[in-house]
Amino acid sequence: MTPPYRVEAIALHQVGVFDDVAIDFKPIRSVERDANKAEIHLLTGPNGCGKSTLLYALAEIFDRNHSNSLIRRRFRGSKSHVDFLFAGKTGTYGIRHSHGDLLHSGLTCPNRYGRYTIQINESSSGCFFGHGEGSGQELFEYKKTSQSFQFNNVHAQIRFSYAAFAYSGQRTLRDTPLSAIQQITASPFEAALSFDNSVRPQVLLQWIANNRTQSALAKADGDNKAAQTYDQALNRITTLIHGICDLELEFRLERSPLAVTVRVNGDIIHFDGLPDGLKSIISWVADLSLRLEAIPWQEERDVFSQPIILLLDEVDIHLHPKWQRRILPAIQTLLPNAQIFVSTHSPFVVGSVEDAWVYRLPESGSGTRTIEGTPSGAGKSYRLILDEVFGIDDEFDVETEMLFDEFYRLKELFLQAPQSPQTLLEAANKLAARGEEAALIVSRELRQITRITGQELLLA
Repeated sequence: MTPPYRVEAIALHQVGVFDDVAIDFKPIRSVERDANKAEIHLLTGPNGCGKSTLLYALAEIFDRNHSNSLIRRRFRGSKSHVDFLFAGKTGTYGIRHSHGDLLHSGLTCPNRYGRYTIQINESSSGCFFGHGEGSGQELFEYKKTSQSFQFNNVHAQIRFSYAAFAYSGQRTLRDTPLSAIQQITASPFEAALSFDNSVRPQVLLQWIANNRTQSALAKADGDNKAAQTYDQALNRITTLIHGICDLELEFRLERSPLAVTVRVNGDIIHFDGLPDGLKSIISWVADLSLRLEAIPWQEERDVFSQPIILLLDEVDIHLHPKWQRRILPAIQTLLPNAQIFVSTHSPFVVGSVEDAWVYRLPESGSGTRTIEGTPSGAGKSYRLILDEVFGIDDEFDVETEMLFDEFYRLKELFLQAPQSPQTLLEAANKLAARGEEAALIVSRELRQITRITGQELLLA
């Protein structure tokens, strides 16, 4: 099922490493695709190719803090700007508009994807934001209301039809003292698009403590249905983590001193003592859960099934390869109406999901180019993914590959003029000493040389 609210395209002009680059984010069209899975777009490429820049540019579509945003710091000059297409409507943002230095709210202008109207005049900082005409006003309203939303205002009539969030793979969660059980007043949109600062440890632990307390009180009152409601979000998190990590988790509230802990496979552990990979997963998944639970949604449904745009910057960074293979399929099922953008260096992540798009960013972003998506790697070997997606055709460590290069050079020389095989055999024996697999390859090559030249060549 195609998410009802999705980013359809983006183009960056003089931003970060990109001179002029455009990407169309096509929906998943496989007839065999499970209708209850998120739409996933994977950004890959070498360090410095612009993966994070693209994610920051996507986040800015939904953010309002233009004067001090992550993407603004990567604008290269007065002509830097970003065009986009979201939910069928065009938009743009940047430093200076092409029609002049003075920005006027209400000015209608063209961009790569159509026409848009400037709605925010921030001439003091040199920033502007424009959205598509007509129903594009909805995006502008989202940016405005999400910034000013007050979670503790019981009289607020605001309802949201979608939301956007951004996380990095940093292991943010840590032990934070709890002085009391108290209501959370922080907005679910607070720092929601800041990546490294999206996870708020104090708020997160307070939310876990509140859920544990309310569940216990409901059970004491005999209201098991209410208790199940309070337990639901945490149970979804522990089920997700079990599917990824094969660990039995239980969030606990200790009474003296007041603290939130985790029982992992029967052992009670404080958050500071959790493995980095597990801490990373709990950090952003639990933070996302509490935000989804706190938002007043326009449509009543399971909060994990609400339409969201989720940006994940290297969430696999602290994960074992086994966990890297499992994290995206688990998230893809947990958030069936999400559009998810993920940056990654891991072939295990790329090869873990089917019906996703992979965008290989070039090492140099210079020039004008359109980056096409290719189908993800589910069903492909990791050897093939490394070659096709990451451009790595080496099979061994760097030193062994250098020895192979020298061996094949000597082999060609020997075949051209068969003389003394001593130098070639010395290179072959060095390779064979590196390991059993290298020895098998070298033995095969020596047998081939023997058939061609008639000289019997054997390893020592």
